Amino acid sequence: MGTTRRFSSVSVAMPVHNERRTIREIIRRIKAVPREKEIIIVDDFSNDGTRRILNEYSCDPEIRIVFQPENRGKGAALQTAFALATKDVVIVQDADLEYAPSDYEVLLRPIDAGLADVVYGSRFLHGERRVLYFKHSIGNRLLTLMSNLFTDLNLTDMETCYKAFKREIIQNIKLVSPRFGFEPEITAKLAKLPCSIYEVPINYYGRSYEQGKKITWKDGVAATWHIAVFSLSKKPFVQNRAALEKALVHPPEPPDTGVLTLEVFEKALHYNHWIFGKLRDHVGGRVIEVGSGIGNIIAELVNHPQVEQIVATDHAPGSLNVLRDRFGRDSFIDTVIWDANQPVPEVLAGQTFDTVICSNVLEHVEDHRAALKSMRRLLKADGKLLLLVPAHPALFCAMDRELGHFRRYRGSELRSLLTDAGFEVDRILDHNFFGIIGWLISGKLMGKKALSNGDIRRFDRLVPILRHLDPLLVPIFGGISLIAICRHGGN
Repeated sequence: MGTTRRFSSVSVAMPVHNERRTIREIIRRIKAVPREKEIIIVDDFSNDGTRRILNEYSCDPEIRIVFQPENRGKGAALQTAFALATKDVVIVQDADLEYAPSDYEVLLRPIDAGLADVVYGSRFLHGERRVLYFKHSIGNRLLTLMSNLFTDLNLTDMETCYKAFKREIIQNIKLVSPRFGFEPEITAKLAKLPCSIYEVPINYYGRSYEQGKKITWKDGVAATWHIAVFSLSKKPFVQNRAALEKALVHPPEPPDTGVLTLEVFEKALHYNHWIFGKLRDHVGGRVIEVGSGIGNIIAELVNHPQVEQIVATDHAPGSLNVLRDRFGRDSFIDTVIWDANQPVPEVLAGQTFDTVICSNVLEHVEDHRAALKSMRRLLKADGKLLLLVPAHPALFCAMDRELGHFRRYRGSELRSLLTDAGFEVDRILDHNFFGIIGWLISGKLMGKKALSNGDIRRFDRLVPILRHLDPLLVPIFGGISLIAICRHGGN
């Protein structure tokens, strides 16, 4: 996440329809903003003399004027303006003086600081506002609530005019709403992208219908329809995904089968709890997890009464970002970047822990002997290693290769490996017989490269039953995984 402040140039996208009374003043206020800018005015077939006034600015180098050949609506006018924008950030500006260009600095601050891709200016956060229609205010809040329910955002003002977008983002989203459906449409589409969206308080000086306010209850009904349609739509709407994602504060990493699998297992609460139940009694006060991924084991550790400190490690910066988002408020959790293929990082040198947990990681490490020795160096003399690895080499298939596995383990091989690394092995347990059946069918017989979301969800629903049958079957057939409980082993 960036922290260096820069000052973005601004394209002001301003749709205009019959604003003869306010157009000169709004242009004056925009031009007074001390930013490099261009003002793109799209006149939506005004018939009150607005066009004559706009022609007075035809030679102004900061202003571009487009006259629509017919009245097409606010959304259509904005689409025209967005396509013409050339500056860093695009701000939507109404011409009716309800919104103050002096708030541009507030809108731009999160983008300038490298924190946001999109900023909404909220009329319902703290800011100066003119008191007007109660029903209109309630309508806006209800539409925002409905939008939030569909998009899973927590905006306070979806219908606000003041929205600021990085230009590469707004120019690569296909928009189709010609009228006031722009607000719910853009919100629904942004919610489907990995954008960083901020909301800031702005001032609002609402005008009455006598003063020219145009939006009516019919537009509110239409907005309700747009919220549902665009939120539920599966149609592609990104025109140049590479250009859009390059502009994001947090560009998405290429899809990784391992990460996608971890994200699915994050929701497999029964399965995660089952695994941790076999480790729980061996966990001490200071714990380090080697290869935390997105924190499925950490989520269990945070509720363990004996745990005093947790160090979560992973080789992928993206995973560490997820860990910080999930657990950043827990003061006893630290994150460290560490690839288990490499020696212990300097930041951990000299530190020792009561417990080292390594779950479904060792099989990804080419030199697993060296990795185990590194883990042993992190243990106190009376500390324990809790290790989970995939079992049965005969099950190795395309799913293992896709996940980046070098191997699967036999119990005798794992015991010998741990002993050679200096550990004293307390026990090695077979775990999850039914996983063998799933892996055999999906990987060996069907040739799948990954378990589907549905596969994992269905299995997780059955775990409360299967975990009681497992002790009867693993002594005979073994399990999909091996769990090793090991001690440091002295000098």
